[in-house]
Amino acid sequence: MKKKSIISILVVMSIFTVSCTQKQQSAQQPTAGVESSYSKTGDVEKVKITADQANIRSGCSGDAPVVQASSKDNTFNVVSQVQDWFAVKLPDNKVGFVPKDQCKAIAPENKAVQATPETAGTTTQGTTAQTAPKTPTAQTNATTLTDAEQQMLKLVNDARVQNNLQPLKVDMQLCNIARIKSQDMIDNNYFSHNSPKYGSPFDMMKSFGVGFVQAGENIAGNQNVQNAENALMNSPGHRKNILSPDFTHIGIGIRAGGPYGSMFTQEFISKPQ
Repeated sequence: MKKKSIISILVVMSIFTVSCTQKQQSAQQPTAGVESSYSKTGDVEKVKITADQANIRSGCSGDAPVVQASSKDNTFNVVSQVQDWFAVKLPDNKVGFVPKDQCKAIAPENKAVQATPETAGTTTQGTTAQTAPKTPTAQTNATTLTDAEQQMLKLVNDARVQNNLQPLKVDMQLCNIARIKSQDMIDNNYFSHNSPKYGSPFDMMKSFGVGFVQAGENIAGNQNVQNAENALMNSPGHRKNILSPDFTHIGIGIRAGGPYGSMFTQEFISKPQ
């Protein structure tokens, strides 16, 4: 009886060991696809009056005295944002307040920046400051989308039209950033919005001189465009970026490689003029 008991225990232990090993191996293998989304509101530098006539007041209140009236399409430099008001700079170094519902933020102009190995800047990862190129040096210099990128653009804009939204315009600077981000994830074996080399997507945009009122990034690892876009649209965070009424432009970067087959990056910005 003792021998049978010992044999039974050894068999059970053997089955348990094999089962655990299989689970561990399975956990180490990449899934069919992964996705992640991220968005941020940028610093507003200027606003344009959208109301036929806006009253710029001395304080953040509808009861505050009017210091200046402004007609539609006038622009003002923004000093700061206070709740639902923009503090704007007036003549003679005065400051006035205009409600957000009477104006719209204007994205800063894109600034063309030449990528050179000598150009350097600083990014911060956690508490460790790292030196990284101010502008990524692996620029693609392409002026057109690849077939796969065009396919993804069509899927994105078809979804927007179906939801009564304006299609996004292609921004080739954003495409360049997206391509570099996808390749960087492959080359450095990571999947994250924060690159160990370039920092956050918003750091990269600023490094390229891309201005925005609001920005977002979707990243995905998958085997083909359709599967990647399906996964993104089935995820609330990614779907929110794709269907955001605030975004006006998109950059798409697709690179073959990595544990999932290909890496996909979608960069979104809002730059109303």
